[in-house]
Amino acid sequence: MFEHDRSAARGLMCTRALIAFEHKDALGNKPAHELFGRVTWRRTGDPNKPARDFSDYEILLDGKPVDSALVIVPV
Repeated sequence: MFEHDRSAARGLMCTRALIAFEHKDALGNKPAHELFGRVTWRRTGDPNKPARDFSDYEILLDGKPVDSALVIVPV
């Protein structure tokens, strides 16, 4: 996403994960805020030390069951 757009204001940013949701209906079956709310993160390792790397976090789908109207597409 930022490979061809370097900026001193952003520092070094890179895409680490892509989670795509595919609906059965072309107009969608769920609102975007519900889908984005299902993607969460959790700190791993020693919580008393500052996080210094992406591996200090775990990205999760929050464990809510996926109903039949929604398919999660791993990319």
